[in-house]
Amino acid sequence: ETIQASSQNLVAWSRPSEGTVCLNVDGSLLGSPQSVGFSGLICNNDETFLGGFYGVATHASILYAEIMTLLHGLELCWDKGFRSVICFSDSLQTVTLVKNGVSPYHRFANEIISIHQLLDRDCRIVAVDHTRFKRAMRALIFWSRWGLTLFPLL
Repeated sequence: ETIQASSQNLVAWSRPSEGTVCLNVDGSLLGSPQSVGFSGLICNNDETFLGGFYGVATHASILYAEIMTLLHGLELCWDKGFRSVICFSDSLQTVTLVKNGVSPYHRFANEIISIHQLLDRDCRIVAVDHTRFKRAMRALIFWSRWGLTLFPLL
């Protein structure tokens, strides 16, 4: 009999420093690749809800939804006057595209360039990073799927 040791990775929400808000974003599929939604939540360092959004992606692509949720979230932070933001997405591909940039021929180059233009404004984006933290992500999945039930793609 072989005994295998299991390992656990404890992942916890890291509070942003005072004066910095945390933007959590996520895209979601609802049953079929044609139903793609997205949502985001903004909280401060004591987890107070400061704002949120949800929507339906115009392209049937989960990558597009993940990119658009980041773009919408950063725009919302800017519009609400938040200039110090830490952003988390569970899409490693989206975070990598934003951090490394894309060719002008990438199918979502315009959206990535728009994100970079937001990041270049007079604000302090502390980080755009990948997360495996699921507590906030579960709420985001709920909101993005709820938005899809209200505004399904035709």
